[in-house]
Amino acid sequence: MKRPLLLAFAVCIALSSCKKKTESAADDLPVKETVGGVALIDYDSPKGAFTCRAPAEWKIREDSSSGTDSMTFIGPLSGNRLAFINILQYPHGPDDPWKDARKYAESFWEITPDNKQPVLETQKIGDRDAIRFHFEKPFRKPHSKKIEYMQRLDYALIPVKGGFFELWHTAPVGSHQETLPVFEAVVRSFKPKI
Repeated sequence: MKRPLLLAFAVCIALSSCKKKTESAADDLPVKETVGGVALIDYDSPKGAFTCRAPAEWKIREDSSSGTDSMTFIGPLSGNRLAFINILQYPHGPDDPWKDARKYAESFWEITPDNKQPVLETQKIGDRDAIRFHFEKPFRKPHSKKIEYMQRLDYALIPVKGGFFELWHTAPVGSHQETLPVFEAVVRSFKPKI
């Protein structure tokens, strides 16, 4: 009887020590900075087109199906709404008409609620002149006319040879200030490799 109890005790100790090692490995993430209480780590895109800082605890959804790097960082719930930081590489392919960041930015009047062009500003990001703008628009569920909430969208378009990268942050108007500093850190740290 003593032997099975001793064996069970040894197994429990071994399992608990493994669990502690796993937890400490998660604690050893290479955090590079903390912004707004959010730990940021270095992120390399799947196809190697860019690097940037990324929120360590947010979910990441990567998509390279178009042949270019696209990804989304999915933030925490604020109320019952999520914040997103998206990065898309343009053009998506040979038939994509969007190769010029400024022309693309100048088309946003088509999706603003008042059909007015957002104010475009130029900001130096690294050695590139990025185009920055923002606007608000209502969020509706698909096939619904009911406005669920107002969302704020902040953009940074970063030109590269043959195209540009689009970085944007989407969050509810009432809580976008909570995750906007994280977006700004991603933008500041963004380095195209093409």
